[in-house]
Amino acid sequence: MDGSRDEIREDTVRTIATRAELCAIAEPDDLFARYAVPAHLDGGWVLGGAVAFVRRSHSGRRNLATWGPREDLGRLLDRLIAEGVLAVTLDHVSVEQQHADVLTQRIGTADGSAWDWMATVVPPPPTPAEARVIPLDDLADAAELQDLADRENPLSEGYPGTGRSERWVGVRDDRGRIVACAAVHRLSSGAAHLSGIIVASSHRGQGLGRATTAVLTRDLLRTEPVVTLGMYADNVVARSLYHSMGYVTDKAWWSCSVLAPDGSGAGRESACT
Repeated sequence: MDGSRDEIREDTVRTIATRAELCAIAEPDDLFARYAVPAHLDGGWVLGGAVAFVRRSHSGRRNLATWGPREDLGRLLDRLIAEGVLAVTLDHVSVEQQHADVLTQRIGTADGSAWDWMATVVPPPPTPAEARVIPLDDLADAAELQDLADRENPLSEGYPGTGRSERWVGVRDDRGRIVACAAVHRLSSGAAHLSGIIVASSHRGQGLGRATTAVLTRDLLRTEPVVTLGMYADNVVARSLYHSMGYVTDKAWWSCSVLAPDGSGAGRESACT
């Protein structure tokens, strides 16, 4: 038989079914593998140094996440496409931003967006504006929170009034209007995830985004090992803010929906998953 045993092994796709298996092959400092993935996977595949697995995002989307060396990633995607895994039943597929073309060269995609997944295990220092941060209510304040999101950031994923948020904090101005907010969601892994972080344009530059984020992050880290968040990659100001608070960018994702052979599947919401 031609070919060495090593060559045969590299061309073999093996399956994984648990977070423990994923962490065993991921880098030791891979926070996404450790904290963003549920204990049991909906499906997982490994080929060479590339891995792909299905997970539910905090917003409920069924997402195929994959990373690894470019050549191995391409070969793994070829196999998954051939086996029908990359079907439109997936809400999104996420690859590393630097390898987005490895996916788009192989299958039709739509609604692509670049975003960063961040995490911290270090409590941020206090900030003066935290004195203005107060609790908000997911139901009682839902209309006002949604109005703020509609005006300032329609892509925000706070989802007030739906029960997805276990906690809200915010800041009100002198007239009692909400001008800043942030929420706590849960990833499918159970890890705390900050979402819906918004500051009204009329009140930016006052440290309100830092304050709401710091309050939630510090409170959560008193009892939990990690706090996570996602942000669109073009938001340079937000990235600088989060990095200054101790968050690290663990994964730089490009996510998209996959088109069926007839071109259907476009028009799905593109968001940080």
